[in-house]
Amino acid sequence: MTYTITLPNVTREGAAAVEQQLRGINEIDYVTIDQSTETATVTTNLSYGEVRDLIQQVGVAAN
Repeated sequence: MTYTITLPNVTREGAAAVEQQLRGINEIDYVTIDQSTETATVTTNLSYGEVRDLIQQVGVAAN
């Protein structure tokens, strides 16, 4: 599945932390963060909730 997750008010540091966190997970195939639109696009076999939880673990809000 490919998910687009909103990262409200994400900073450059927050975006980098999210990208690093998600790229370290074997079940995630693709990650891109667009800070200008405050979104993360993630391709994975994990559920939306699992991806959102991984993002929130680094202290970034995710919807």
